[in-house]
Amino acid sequence: MISLIVATIERVSELDRLLTSLDAQSYRDFEVILIDQNTDARLTPVLRRHRGLAIRHLECERGLSRARNAGLRVATGEVICFPDDDCWYPASLLESVSGWLERNPDFDAVFTTMRSADNQPVGPRCPSGPVLVTKSNVWSFISPAGFLRRAVTDSVGHFREDIGVGANSPYQSGEESDYFLRGLALGFRMWYEPAFTVHHQDFRSLERMRKTTYPYALGSGYVLRLHGYSWREFGVHLVRSVGGAVFSLCQGNLSMAEVYWMRAAGQLRGYCLGPRDIARIADSRMD
Repeated sequence: MISLIVATIERVSELDRLLTSLDAQSYRDFEVILIDQNTDARLTPVLRRHRGLAIRHLECERGLSRARNAGLRVATGEVICFPDDDCWYPASLLESVSGWLERNPDFDAVFTTMRSADNQPVGPRCPSGPVLVTKSNVWSFISPAGFLRRAVTDSVGHFREDIGVGANSPYQSGEESDYFLRGLALGFRMWYEPAFTVHHQDFRSLERMRKTTYPYALGSGYVLRLHGYSWREFGVHLVRSVGGAVFSLCQGNLSMAEVYWMRAAGQLRGYCLGPRDIARIADSRMD
């Protein structure tokens, strides 16, 4: 069985699209654990339309890591995945992933590519072909595209709730990279298979990037420091951001140059000051 842990908040039509894609799956041995972070009953009509799915509807206070941890506590599947509420699956995806994991018992997780409705890549830039996931390239992979064996989630445990979207800190990303890095550190083997696709809305609207780039970069910089990336390794990430800013300026794209500078600033602060900031926030909660 595959357990799909779906954290949702403030989205209705998008969640309906995801559930519709699950209704159409050729592989039927799965459960949906829906972690509802809304403060009203807006999902009731959606759930009525999908009574044929095995859905466990739970409620949880805000925070993506908090919601996923609630789902992990009740999941029963041998494979765990974390689809976003605004993604959706091709009809053969779960069958393809299940078959791949059966044929490749030496691997503990597989990541898919992320594509928009018109099949254009979205999200972080991924390798061009199949590849082993390592500490160097793990930043190319995000949780909605990951399918993990139960052994991974049992061993890694819970997501950090002090970082990530909705966390009570400025560090609004990094929880999924931290989770996968913990799995790699434990010796689990993970693979990227671009032949498989998870569809997702495009991340790259300018409005969204202006809003999220700095707090997301804070989280990624902190996780780089947390997992012992050297200044040289961190510099690769920083140079990409600064390079993007310079290139955008040369192209006359001031808006994107601003976004890249925000990313560079967030990465630098997260890497240099993240441990202090997180410790100070934790101490303040204990007072």
